[in-house]
Amino acid sequence: MNAQRSGYALLAVLTLLNVLNFADRFLLVSFGNSIIEDLQLSKFQFTLLTGLVFSVFYVVFGLFAGSLADRHHRPRLIAGGLALWSALTAATGLAVTFAQAALARVFIGVGEAVLTPASMSMLSDRLPPSRHGLAAGVYYLGIPVGIGSSFIFAGVMGPVLGWRGTFITLGLVGLAATALVLLLRDPPRGGGAVLGPEGARIGSFRESVAGLARVLRANPVFGLTLFGAAAAIFVQGVAVLDIVWWVQERGYSESRAQQLTGLLFLVGGIIGALFGGLGADAAYRRGKGGRLKFLAVCYLLVVPVGIGYRFSEPDTFLFYACAFIGAASFMMPYGTTFSTVQEVVPVNLRGAAVALLILFNTLVGHAAGAALAGYLADSFAAGGMEQPLTWAAVIASLPSLLTVPLFWWAGRLHSRA
Repeated sequence: MNAQRSGYALLAVLTLLNVLNFADRFLLVSFGNSIIEDLQLSKFQFTLLTGLVFSVFYVVFGLFAGSLADRHHRPRLIAGGLALWSALTAATGLAVTFAQAALARVFIGVGEAVLTPASMSMLSDRLPPSRHGLAAGVYYLGIPVGIGSSFIFAGVMGPVLGWRGTFITLGLVGLAATALVLLLRDPPRGGGAVLGPEGARIGSFRESVAGLARVLRANPVFGLTLFGAAAAIFVQGVAVLDIVWWVQERGYSESRAQQLTGLLFLVGGIIGALFGGLGADAAYRRGKGGRLKFLAVCYLLVVPVGIGYRFSEPDTFLFYACAFIGAASFMMPYGTTFSTVQEVVPVNLRGAAVALLILFNTLVGHAAGAALAGYLADSFAAGGMEQPLTWAAVIASLPSLLTVPLFWWAGRLHSRA
């Protein structure tokens, strides 16, 4: 019982760090209109900053970070990453060109890449398998709370400090938190689970890659879950232009758009994360493929809502209801996908498997979705199309339809394994 309590305490600390992680990451999105105007960016350039520029280095270093998390002291890795991304967040507030902002985003990505592989590996070691789905769902409350807090923080502090001062302030908060992370203990690896055939430890990054390749060849559930997760996250990449869309095509002020979007993510995102985690665990108890099938059914019901959101009249019940369901749906895949990939790989590959899932989520999903939406928005505007942001968002969201067959197929195979 004491061990389980300490596991939940660790979960609380790591969740707070993830809140700071996503607050930092989405502050750029929160100030989309101001930054586009101040740095004279196109929509495509802005989505590169929020997506590809950040994501490439985030996921590439994340693969190494996952391997490091399988071999080294995880709290120290997290502390180093936190110090780096916080310093570069403050530096973002000093950028005056696209190139300078891009350079800061590159190193923010390197710093943030450490957190989740190390955190999910630690939680898997500390908590029993029957609580892994809930643990992942709670940890990923950092997304709605972090994003919501970022929008609200921007709405409150922006009029006082401007976007630059707000970035510097948040960076200083992260630097102050670094010392506290060093007080965490690194739990014993394995948590009582049986180690895979690769042995108790992976000796190098190359061995991590080779081990994951063997799992991908032997177990199609792993690959299907990776691609299904990327399809689910694709629409989140599209949403990096939502504040710009609310202001330019739905008539909201930037401050009101920030605050309303923040509240939607705080409330809707938390409900979605808990619903996704608890619902997935309940389905898992009826069969180990239940989590993935549960997710497939959820997306079958939610995808039409996303289309309705784009064409609803602003400031109406329907508009806010669709936005709320959309914010909730953003959070549903995390508990299922992160717990599933850790179930289908050996214990000594968990950190690397999480890093690979993050690669798919961030690069194939988020970055590609953001870049496509930005490119389409610029192209549609140049062609004189009415509501270019609306149509860019609708068209760029279409790959999310793949979630339903991919998750259902993975669930059926997992049930038979």
